[in-house]
Amino acid sequence: MPYPISYDLVPSDEISHRISRLQQALAARSLNGIMILDGVNMFYYTGTIQNGVLFVPTGGEPALFIRRSLERAEKETPLKTLVRIRGLGALPGWLQTHGYLTARLGLNEATLPVSIFKRISEIFPRGAFEDMSLSLSMIRSVKSDYEVGLIREAGKRHKVLYDHIPGMIREGMTEWELGSAIHGRMLQLGYTGMARLATYNSELFAGVISFGESGNYPTASVGPGGLVGLSPAFPFLGGARRLKEGDTIFVDTGFAHEGYFTDKTRIFALGRPHEVAVDAHKICLDIQEAVRSRLRPGAVPSEMFEEVYRTEVMERKFEENFMGFGDNQVPFLGHGIGLVIDEFPAISTKTDVPLKKNMVLALEPKKGLKDIGLVGVENTFLVTEQGGEKLTPGSDEITVIS
Repeated sequence: MPYPISYDLVPSDEISHRISRLQQALAARSLNGIMILDGVNMFYYTGTIQNGVLFVPTGGEPALFIRRSLERAEKETPLKTLVRIRGLGALPGWLQTHGYLTARLGLNEATLPVSIFKRISEIFPRGAFEDMSLSLSMIRSVKSDYEVGLIREAGKRHKVLYDHIPGMIREGMTEWELGSAIHGRMLQLGYTGMARLATYNSELFAGVISFGESGNYPTASVGPGGLVGLSPAFPFLGGARRLKEGDTIFVDTGFAHEGYFTDKTRIFALGRPHEVAVDAHKICLDIQEAVRSRLRPGAVPSEMFEEVYRTEVMERKFEENFMGFGDNQVPFLGHGIGLVIDEFPAISTKTDVPLKKNMVLALEPKKGLKDIGLVGVENTFLVTEQGGEKLTPGSDEITVIS
């Protein structure tokens, strides 16, 4: 008896449009095609995640080569050419027999293990390979209306999650206990984690939950939020520190709906927060608004960063421990988001590619305060002609738990 599918599939016209954009990028680089092995891009261009290789030619129909599961792929992808293989060695012969050219091929070098690259080089001994990782990221950065709809839904569910957090907070609980309660509620709301990251060798579990000075704890994370975790082997979610009166509570989570993320941070306080925390938080909200208002098509992220940093950060003498305490400081004000949390582009000095309509970015101005922890905010915004449209509704102010 067939197992019933209870989830929606990616529309076939969505897949066709994505492949067409990729083929235009391949043609611009004079490549014959591209081989895609990573799960995120395989899903983006096929609507399924399987153990195999997607081959997209510069012209013509793509072919999805599958170790397993061919049966599942047949249920989930609109692609017509599905080929069962035992290993990579089967690719050259099949492609040659069916008229595909392979002299110049693209690869996603940002995700490709060296061992797999060596094997590809062996089976295509006369092939020349070019890195297409930036092109793949840039294509995914501009969302379709379908994708924006999924991100909107993630934002709505994200709000429901945060509306429940005040009722989860109690004096004496640990960061891990609050984080576990939040994660459980996320799953009940249909959270389709894992929390995928693009940065090499980076991991995230559910989010960052920090009480007081834990928000300043040293971290290898790509974000500004510090956290302790349960052990050196698992420096994620939260640690054993217990909540006490007067603590700030830093909650930074990503919420995914059908694989598409929103990113959101809110600050709570058990009792009246320190005045310095309230003042610093307000400045972070001003910085967020300064960037949000500039999220328009054609705006250059590096110019936005430099202007906002000069007028909103430096002029207020806010630089110390801004965007992370001490060595936790990060050199950006925001990042793209979609199928992974840290997508292209970043609002940083190194990003000179102009924004486009329907890019989605998370802005996260945050400030580390000695003995108090981290304050600030994070919201997910859609790039529009009127500036950033907020996709993570709800108040940005500190929520006081009495």
